[in-house]
This record gives sequence, structure tokens and C-alpha cells, in this order.
Amino acid sequence: MKGREWVAGAVLATIGMLFGLALLEVGVRFMHLVPDRFWEPDPIRGVRLIADKRGWWTQEDREFLVPVQINHQGLRDVEHPYAKPPGTFRVLILGDSFVEAMHVPLEATFPRLLEKELRTDGSAARIEVLSAGVSGYGTAGEVLLFEQDGKRYQPDLVVLAFYPGNDVKNNSPTLEDTLKPIYAEDGSLQKVVSTEHKKKQHGWRGLIARFAAYHYFRQVLLQHPHLAQRAVRLGLLKGDAVTAKAVQPNGIPVDYGIYAPVPSPVWQEAWQHTEALLDRLLQSVNQSGARFAIAILSSRDQVYPNWWQEIVAAHPAMRGQQWDLDGPQHHVEGWCAAHEVPCLALTPPFREAAARGGEPLHYHHDGHFTAAGHRLAATGLKNFLEQHRLVPVRS
Repeated sequence: MKGREWVAGAVLATIGMLFGLALLEVGVRFMHLVPDRFWEPDPIRGVRLIADKRGWWTQEDREFLVPVQINHQGLRDVEHPYAKPPGTFRVLILGDSFVEAMHVPLEATFPRLLEKELRTDGSAARIEVLSAGVSGYGTAGEVLLFEQDGKRYQPDLVVLAFYPGNDVKNNSPTLEDTLKPIYAEDGSLQKVVSTEHKKKQHGWRGLIARFAAYHYFRQVLLQHPHLAQRAVRLGLLKGDAVTAKAVQPNGIPVDYGIYAPVPSPVWQEAWQHTEALLDRLLQSVNQSGARFAIAILSSRDQVYPNWWQEIVAAHPAMRGQQWDLDGPQHHVEGWCAAHEVPCLALTPPFREAAARGGEPLHYHHDGHFTAAGHRLAATGLKNFLEQHRLVPVRS
């Protein structure tokens, strides 16, 4: 009899535990405590957005919680058929997560706002603005996206949204650690390979990785290193999950090496790849019959000096050194001048607006544009395109 009672108790305890875990899983999903995944492997570009995917995007600091839908062609945008409607002028914007812009609702992104402003400003033609941004892309991924899919939209103007904060790093096979570009011996780009999608989990880890509750508690643990180390010892986390941010031999995080006044040899190589990729993109756009322009996006480091000082203070190896936060922007502006490509730097108007106060233009922790940043970027880009006669305007 006691044996039966013990079995019954164990069964009830198991049912209760499973019920509790199920409630926890439902709660995490209902409250959107972890972001959904919107990307899948791509054999040429490393990753691409999943067509028709729906979900929510957030991050651990909860600076935003945004519903996201990917369109039928695999862009975070409204639907656009590949065939251009008669009498339509198309602007295609290439970029990374700043263009993908999952941090704000779709209608608040600068490509959608730009289209609205151009249409209500007396344009001489119907204008469509297409947003072709994918998180993690550097110029390499953007070149391949344009050559594979972008030119199919028959754009009249292609605008590259260049983000100096990581685009140059992304183009380096040495510095980049997630979407690695692969170059031939002659330096020409072949493809981009995703290292993340190669890390397939098997066994019980692969099973629990399917649960949102696991990812939420993993996220919490990673915010507390001492707890994360205990989880590693218990086998609940892999050791590489708590590895410190990648640093250069001089002890400076890789991401900030771009701001060194004199680039190291590895950064010089990264710039060489970047310039070659810009050359290739310019040639591909010209061959498609479109015009080409570059918009250099601002970074929070440039716009908010106090936030940059927080970064320097948090990394002892960076203290007491000189940093040129505008150096990457000037480098791209130099390429544009040499190739007679119209170029807009957004940092000056962002700095002016930030100095006046008001809503933040970049998220403090995440770093991407806020809704206010998108509005300012759209207005600045609209004025730039009209001033340079890159879009149809009424005389």
C-alpha cells in the first residue's frame, strides 16, 4: 500500500511540476520576454529574413517591444512586387539592422517615413521606398543581397545606409565572428558564412533550446556572470556562452578598434575589403541602370559623449587613449568624393538635435535609432535626395 502511495505521490509531483513548467512557458511567450527568431540560413549571404514570419522583437533591457512581420519577399517592409508599376520611381535602401529597424513599429522606420515625406512634398512621380535591411549584414551581405534580389525590384536609386560602428568589421574575415565574408585569392567576395547556424544543439540541450522559458532564464543568467559560471559547471550553459566580449591583443574590445586614429594592419585590411566592396556595389548599381548614393548613419557613441565616456570607463585598456569617433565617417566621405557618389552624413544633424535636448535619438543600451531618430533620419535623407536631384521633384 505504501508503495502505491509513493508512486501516486511521485506521479502527482511530476504532473504538478510539468504543469508549472507549462504555465511558465506560456507566461514567457505571452509577455514576450524573449525575442522571436526571424532569420534562417542562406547559402550565399549567410542568413536571410524568413518570408512571412510574424513575431515580436525585444531585448533584455526592455527598451522596446515591437510586433514584427516579414513580407512575402523576405524583407521587413510592406509588400512590393518585383515588377515595378508603370510611372513609379523606386528607391531601394540597403543596410543592416538600422534599416531592418525591428526596434520601432514598421510605420515609424525611416524608409517608410521617407516614402511618406517624398509623396507629400509635390513629387513629380509616384515614389516607392523599399527597405532591404538585414541584421548583421556588412557591405558584403548588402552587395550580395542587391545582386541576388535587390536589382529585381528595378530601382531607380539605390541608397546604401552605411553604419561605421560595425560595417567595416563585418567586412573583415579576421575581425567578424558571426557572418564571415569569404574572399577568393584575388580579393573578390565569394559568399558570407554564418557561424551561428553551424552551432546545432543535440540531445537534451537541443530539446530545451526549443522552449522560450529556457532562453529567458539563460538571458537572466548571462546578466549575472557569477550565476552563469555556476550554470556552466552544472552543464546548463555552454562555456562559450559566458565568454567575455572579443578583444584585440591590446585589450580593447574589437568593436571599438574602428575608432583608433591610426588603424592597425588588420583594420587597414578591413578598410581595403570595404572599399573594394563599395567599388563592386557601385558598379553593380550602375550596370542595373540605377543611381547610387550613401547615407552614413550616426552611432550613439558620436551623438552622446557621456555614453561614450561610459564605454571608456568600463574598459581600462581604452582609458588615456585618443579616439577619433568621426574617423570612419570621414573615410567613407573620402571614398564618395573620389568616386563622385552623393553622400550624406547624419551625425551633424543628430548632434545638433541631441544638444537641444528632447527625446533620445538612439537607445541607450541597444544603440539603434529610436522613433525620434528615425524621424530625423527620414527628414535629413529626404532633403538630401531632393537637393541633389536624386528623386523627381516638381520644378
